[in-house]
Order: sequence, then structure tokens, then C-alpha cells
Amino acid sequence: MDMRVGENDYSRIIEADKAHVWHHLSQHKKYETVDPLIIIEGKGMRVWNTAGREHLDAVSGGVWTVNVGYGRETIADAVRDQLVKLNYFANSAGSIPGAKFAEQLIAKMPGMSRVYYSNSGSESNEKAYKIVRQIAHNKYCLLYTSDAADE
Repeated sequence: MDMRVGENDYSRIIEADKAHVWHHLSQHKKYETVDPLIIIEGKGMRVWNTAGREHLDAVSGGVWTVNVGYGRETIADAVRDQLVKLNYFANSAGSIPGAKFAEQLIAKMPGMSRVYYSNSGSESNEKAYKIVRQIAHNKYCLLYTSDAADE
């Protein structure tokens, strides 16, 4: 299916959206008579829809993934450069960006000394649980060993 659109003709995109996209936090019955909102461009914290109307993004930017705003060329250039060099490597080994960012992050977190990178919230929760268990085990073993040595 060719989804290329003319400069201002978004009718095929709107129809494809209505037919195939499940919108988060939205009642879909209304899309039987009303077109869904489709955002086509963003700059800073503002976005524009297919009709050219400007909106202040108070959802994606502030809550989820675009907290630095849209159209940040310096960030896009840095991401592009890193994607070409090394787009991802499992956390079983380190990386230059990972080490640099960890150092910067730890500098802002008094009392902390390490960063654990994860790919999801569930992975983070699982690792936090394992770290706490390991710390508790090590403290118990140390305590138990110290008590045995005192006898």
C-alpha cells in the first residue's frame, strides 16, 4: 500500500488511521462520524495536525517520551551519529555513551555510585528486587560470619 501523501492531502492517512489504529485513552465510536486527530509535525512543545491547527502538547512531551520537545536538531544529530556508530549493545558489556552518561548522572545523585540501565519498567523492577535480595544476603552472611567468629 502506497501511503505517500500529497502536500495537503491526508485523506488516505486519515482513513488508514480510522481503520487500523487503536488510539490510547480514546472512545472509538466517535471516529465513525468524526476524523481522528492526526499530528503531522512538532516544534518545541507545539504540534500541528493535518488541518494545520496548532496545539500545545501537554501529553507526549510532559508525560511520556518527548520531554525535551520536538525538532531538537542537536539531539537528532547526536542520535543519528550514535546509531551509525553503535546503535545498541546489550548491557552485558559497557559502551562509551553508557559510561559517560552514568558518570554525569551519578554526579547529580549524592550517595549513589552505580547506574543500572534497563529496557523497560518490568526489567527495572526485577533487577531492583534482585539487588535488594543480594544486599540483604550479603549483610546477613557478613553478620552471621561475624557472630561465628566471636564465639
